[in-house]
Amino acid sequence: MITIGPEILVVTYHYLLGSTFTGPGVIPFGPERFSAQVEFLARSSHFLSLEDLSSGVLPDSGGYRRYTLLTFDDGLAEQFEVAWPILRSRGIPGAFFPCTAPLKTGKLLHVHRMHALRSNMPDKDLLALLGELSIKAGFEESSRVIGGENFTEAPYPYDTPEARTIKSLLNYTLPISEREALSEMAFRQILGEEALWAKKLYMGSEMLCELSSRGCLGTHTHLHRPLSRLDREGIRREIVESLDILEKTTGRRPDSLSYPYGNHLAVSGEVFEVASECGLKCGFTTERRHGRIHSDRLSLPRFDAEDIPLGKRPVIDL
Repeated sequence: MITIGPEILVVTYHYLLGSTFTGPGVIPFGPERFSAQVEFLARSSHFLSLEDLSSGVLPDSGGYRRYTLLTFDDGLAEQFEVAWPILRSRGIPGAFFPCTAPLKTGKLLHVHRMHALRSNMPDKDLLALLGELSIKAGFEESSRVIGGENFTEAPYPYDTPEARTIKSLLNYTLPISEREALSEMAFRQILGEEALWAKKLYMGSEMLCELSSRGCLGTHTHLHRPLSRLDREGIRREIVESLDILEKTTGRRPDSLSYPYGNHLAVSGEVFEVASECGLKCGFTTERRHGRIHSDRLSLPRFDAEDIPLGKRPVIDL
């Protein structure tokens, strides 16, 4: 008889406060719900660390029916300010996955420019603005796609049709260099210079160093691009540059990766292969299911915090 053993529940969080961007573009989880959800999970979980997962042999579950790892994407300062004290007070490790481009450029990531813009104007107006800017910039492919209906619809089941369209276009469909240039131009036109926004939004080096010293730091790549849309060398560059910067900043080289976007449009077998070649031992997707003890550690699934009890749209009962 085969013993399956405890399941592995990985939960991911993004905004906890959302104080930098206010409006419909950002829906924060909230400190109170976060604390309550941690308390709820503690009743039935042995909390894991990144070091537990990368070691290959999990610790004894202590009689709990599941292992749980709490993860935080994007490297937002509010995650350190809100979640880290709660986790530290309870002796829960957690796993934080920053993108490194803001450390190097002092600018916002494309994904966060879009959050800010969508918090300040209706999606239909933003889409029209991006169409105008693509024409002015001579981005023929982007202007053609924005003005048409032939694009890959990404899995955003909880969004309105307008939100789903703009997120699908800007996250997956447009040429990567053009989409990033368009979001930068739109941000400058609507909201001004982005350096102060970036300084407020992201963790600084001291925060990253503390998390690294506690074994709680991985990477979310350099520029938060959908890796499967890049060629093999592009995938490698996104991973290695982020690892190099984090090692230089903190003195330790992470061995875990949270894949940007993380769904079937952003990851692939080639992405997992390159991650392994770069020395990574754990990788996290956004496939919504439980993992198991013998799961491939480079393609571990995760639930969004809203998808489990005390979230707004639970899809599982723990």
